[in-house]
Amino acid sequence: MAMSASRRRTLLAGLLGLFAVLAAACSVQETNAYPVDLFTEMHYAQSNRAQEPPRLQPPAQSIAHESVGGPDVSLAVPEFQRRPYNSVVAAQLFSVNCSVCHGVNGRGDGPAAAHLTSNQSFWNTTNGALYGPPANLLDTRAQRNEGIWFTVLNSGITVMPAFGKQLSEEDIWDIVTYLFDEETGLGTAQ
Repeated sequence: MAMSASRRRTLLAGLLGLFAVLAAACSVQETNAYPVDLFTEMHYAQSNRAQEPPRLQPPAQSIAHESVGGPDVSLAVPEFQRRPYNSVVAAQLFSVNCSVCHGVNGRGDGPAAAHLTSNQSFWNTTNGALYGPPANLLDTRAQRNEGIWFTVLNSGITVMPAFGKQLSEEDIWDIVTYLFDEETGLGTAQ
């Protein structure tokens, strides 16, 4: 059965129109936006609004709060002040966070040291090489200043974890000070 000429023209016009819309949708403009959005983001569809979590509305008759003194007072950040060093607190922090690898006296002989240097350690099986023993902190502390030790403790190094994700800046500074403390800190272990 043959298709009539008018029906062919209508079909051809429809196909050309569809091709024009698709070509326009796929061409990238200078604004990096499509002129015709064929694939709208699903979360804008009304059918998905019911699946969104409820939004908290502000209390009725609430007003915006403005602090006393204006933005200069409310946005002023006070200078960072370190808390006073306490060797007992620092010793506890060192014992909990560092002694498992570096040992109670910082000589690199903690309980985890044997595992770190084992052929079966995760480091060896993943990287194909043994990891050296943990540092003897009494020998290596003089090779770096306190700022570098803070960075190493804060950011971690090789298999040593980044303690900045677990401890506050004050705690890390206490451990660093404990490392260099000759009177009541790790320096007394010599």
